[in-house]
Amino acid sequence: MIQKNINSIEWFLDDVGLSGHLEDIKPDETERRGYRTLYFKEKRFFLKSFHEKGIVGILRGRIAPRGKKEYEMGKKLLALSIPTPEPVGYGLGPKTSYIIEEFIEGKDFLHAFDNNKDRIFLLERLARLLSSLRSCGVRHNDLHLENIIWSKNDLYLIDLHKMDIKKTFTEDDEVSNLSHSLAMIYDRMTDEERMAFFNAYGNYAIKNRVHREIKDMRMKWVASKKARAFRETSITKKEGDIIYLKGHHGIVEGTFTETIKKDKKTEVLRYTDHVRKIYRNKRRLKRAWKAGVVFVYMGLHMTPQVYYIKMPFGLSKGFISMEDLKGKGEELDRFLDRNYRDMTLYEKRAFINGLAEFFSNLFRRDIVHWDMKGCNIFVKKEGGFLLLDLEDIDFREVDDKIIVRMFCQLNITIPAFIKNTDRMRFFLKATEGLGLNRKAIERDIAKQSQQSEIVYEGKDGLKIERFRIWGHGKIK
Repeated sequence: MIQKNINSIEWFLDDVGLSGHLEDIKPDETERRGYRTLYFKEKRFFLKSFHEKGIVGILRGRIAPRGKKEYEMGKKLLALSIPTPEPVGYGLGPKTSYIIEEFIEGKDFLHAFDNNKDRIFLLERLARLLSSLRSCGVRHNDLHLENIIWSKNDLYLIDLHKMDIKKTFTEDDEVSNLSHSLAMIYDRMTDEERMAFFNAYGNYAIKNRVHREIKDMRMKWVASKKARAFRETSITKKEGDIIYLKGHHGIVEGTFTETIKKDKKTEVLRYTDHVRKIYRNKRRLKRAWKAGVVFVYMGLHMTPQVYYIKMPFGLSKGFISMEDLKGKGEELDRFLDRNYRDMTLYEKRAFINGLAEFFSNLFRRDIVHWDMKGCNIFVKKEGGFLLLDLEDIDFREVDDKIIVRMFCQLNITIPAFIKNTDRMRFFLKATEGLGLNRKAIERDIAKQSQQSEIVYEGKDGLKIERFRIWGHGKIK
């Protein structure tokens, strides 16, 4: 290894010829991470910088600079025959360290997974890579799928500066690698895909523990995003008593047109370019905003688009500004009353399957709605569904009691003419794969639903009907 000082950066290079490509690198660069590529001997290389901030960062830069660690870990992985970009040098500056490594032309695993028809093939390759890490005692500590590159039918590990190679590799280490790598796609994996993955990995028995760990990771992640909902972050901008979601600052300035709804808890006002929901209770206001922020972080469009929150001040109530859904569809109870009887059998089945898939996605992502009435589900004209009343949305793993509550609420707030077989088909598809006692749940839903009247808003106004006996279907 060749050592050379360039612009007060001490470089350690496998080939001194690389030094001619480093003369424009300055130690005063302030980006947290810097990225660039360079060409040497007709090959392309990737140069990444780690800028250290604060006392902890400066100490880390002196004791265990990340550029140096990534170089060393890359060499060790290659010695273990685990694919990673070949490191060819590193640099140490006053507050910054650097890594130079082979440039791998490819896509991150998440992108490949989302755009590949043969997902089982990809998952089996991922499983075998993780099995190799287990065999070699490698704990990555940041093994999300964007840190795995798919290139020419091979997988490459990147971002190695947090990695450890351990003499004793415990089940905790194994679960860490598995849960971090699967967390971004686990909700979207079918039962068949999960089975194929763990079988290829060679330790199917660990599946339940990984499942639990992913759930716990998500709850911690949601809690952290909620805690930051009222601060300025990568997605929010604070200005006085208003917090904007970035991209919506100053674009919602319409004039008042009408009052849509007014009750003891909220008042909903329409403006020419948005809707404002005013909350009389500050706690409900904050709960709604937190839910909206979490959905943005999740990248999910399952609620109306939220624009900003204005906090209460003095006698002024707080409100949330959001997308106006007028002309974009209607609430589920009205939609069913208006359209369902005239649908063909094919159209009914397609609608049931679509709504059940929407519910299934909620449950798999640990999303719960505590007031799951027909009027709180919006049917979009363009296809798809949205949840209304953000303040009633919670993030927690569903269990038997939650499923019974949500389905009972929905059951007694949609028209009585919806056939029992259609209700059952919806229930079975929506709850498939949850691992719950569906026979017992179905009995509880049927029993509790029959004790209540059906009350919903139809196409011509409020309707009150008797419930037809539901249940006693075949639950698998």
